[in-house]
Amino acid sequence: MLNDLMFAVFNAAAFGMAIFLVAAGLTLIFGLLRLLNMAQGGFFMIGAYTAYSVMGRDVQSIGMFLLGVLAGGVVVALLGLVTDRLVLRRLRNVDPHYVLIATFALMMVCTGVTKLIWGVDFFSVNPPPGLDQPINALGLYFSVYQLFVIAAGLVAYVVLEVVIHRMWFGKLMQALAADPWMSSVMGLNVSFGVALSVMASFMLAGLAGGLLLPNQSLSTGLGDSYLMYAFFAVIIGGLGNIRGAFIGSLVLGLVQSLNTVLLPSVPGLAIYVVLAAFLLWKPTGLFPAVGMQEEGTHEAHAGGSHRPRISRRTWQVLGLALVGVLATLPLWVNAGPLYIVGSVLIQVMFALSWNILFGYTGLVSFGHAGFFAIGAYLAALVLKNVAGFPFVGVLLAAAVLGGAAAWAIGLLALRRMSGVFLAVLTVALAEALRLVIGFSSWLGREDGITDIPRPKLDLGLFTIDTSSANGYYWFLLAGTVAMTAVLWWVLHSGFGRTLQTIRQDAERAAFMGTNVAAYRLGAFVLSGAVAAVAGAMYAPWARIVTVEEVHWLASAQPMLNTLLGGVGSFWGPVVGAGLFASIAYATRTLVGLSELIVGTGLLTIILLAPNGAVGLWRQLEERLWRRWRAAPAHRPAADATPAMPMTALKQEGS
Repeated sequence: MLNDLMFAVFNAAAFGMAIFLVAAGLTLIFGLLRLLNMAQGGFFMIGAYTAYSVMGRDVQSIGMFLLGVLAGGVVVALLGLVTDRLVLRRLRNVDPHYVLIATFALMMVCTGVTKLIWGVDFFSVNPPPGLDQPINALGLYFSVYQLFVIAAGLVAYVVLEVVIHRMWFGKLMQALAADPWMSSVMGLNVSFGVALSVMASFMLAGLAGGLLLPNQSLSTGLGDSYLMYAFFAVIIGGLGNIRGAFIGSLVLGLVQSLNTVLLPSVPGLAIYVVLAAFLLWKPTGLFPAVGMQEEGTHEAHAGGSHRPRISRRTWQVLGLALVGVLATLPLWVNAGPLYIVGSVLIQVMFALSWNILFGYTGLVSFGHAGFFAIGAYLAALVLKNVAGFPFVGVLLAAAVLGGAAAWAIGLLALRRMSGVFLAVLTVALAEALRLVIGFSSWLGREDGITDIPRPKLDLGLFTIDTSSANGYYWFLLAGTVAMTAVLWWVLHSGFGRTLQTIRQDAERAAFMGTNVAAYRLGAFVLSGAVAAVAGAMYAPWARIVTVEEVHWLASAQPMLNTLLGGVGSFWGPVVGAGLFASIAYATRTLVGLSELIVGTGLLTIILLAPNGAVGLWRQLEERLWRRWRAAPAHRPAADATPAMPMTALKQEGS
């Protein structure tokens, strides 16, 4: 029993120190710039690939190993300097929601660059001589490499603790973080100090990539899991606190080790459960940084006083024409493009559901794919196992189940948290659901549920056969149009206007007598229900549902669609889904370029046009309208009667 306990503690320390090596850079950049860098995992991955290029698959010596680690750190530090100049300095006064999504787009850029340079093959690296043998101590065999990782984590913590809290450089960085304006008045070079600190943060990510490279598979998805765990450690410890990140990493290591011993059938589940419980108990972390006890209010980008110059009737005619064209697609396109268009229709509903939260209420969910998966798996199970069950009933059941799940989460969470803390809670719950599905035999485990039949719609007086691809596409189109119309009516009613008021200024809305918590909960329930319906309609269209539908990267899809189209408009997610699908289809055969193009495009939108394609159209429309109105004043009319002087008018009037 004692041996098992010692071995569990050793594994907990090794796993915790591995997490801390990644979390250190993440918390350092937040402590300085208040930027929660979702791209940290991408730069960690680039550091690992750079170290692999130097040391190779079979490392010849510890010296070569350390040289590769240093090369990864230096390369990523230089990339951090470029990133700070081009991206991060433009995000310092932006809504934190946009920062999260912009750095997520930056992570996509890192993935695309990695695929272009190193390809998509898997690699593995063995520990160097001297670290590849186990050591026997107290009757137990311990990995020397894991001992090396523990030592590296402890050294990193001690160095950061001394530098930040004991040395002049750390004091200087704290001053820059606390008040950049006053620091500049005192003669400090704020730009240089911030750039140096950003490089240090990125260098930590690159060093961690090289140090953790042995004994694991090197692939383009390497940074995802480490990013999530580092993200969780920073949240538990307190945003921007090195000591908190260190303790949070050890907590996650201990939880993971106990999960392996006590619940081996579902490895990794305990981390998400503990994180969710911790967020509900103490959302600001064990050691919250100054200013993080309450999330500040930020200027919202949604809404506006735009007056459309093209009449609503014109847009309605164009919309009906577009629906008519889409309805004719099965008659003149083959199955491939038709499937893509049908998938876009589903993504339109999914993006509209997410925009209810972000665009209208000011809440952000990074685990929205969980609601989508609830509807998808419910529809798959019913269609495969319950013959003759009406599909309309399946959609209603999905809406009820998705809304109930959102109600349970919102009831517990919305009164205590919003912003980044709510985003982390939702992604933790979605990842927990993914693990449960992945280890559940009746849900198909990793293989998912396949060969899902398409239903026949029994509407009482008549039956519509949607078992064919064409038939179900027409039903999908009709359902998307109906759902869009219902949401347009709801969000343009008093309920929707109240949500926009809450987004703009929740405190003022509460002062005016609005029950802010109730309206936010209502928006959360409506959003979860619509997302579940989108998932239920997706299952028979794709005819397969897997755990990938619940992955946290799948939750990014509605964000990308909404931002690409524009959160300032109800139609932004619709436009964005179409644009994103067009870009993805055009670059589908270009390995690495797809992520690079999409990520770069999203970064451009966030930095230059945060209101998306619809916002750009509104600006163009307004500019053209002003030019058209101003044009007659600058050109004299040939048949116009010359204006009479004022004196003549007075004489004539008399």
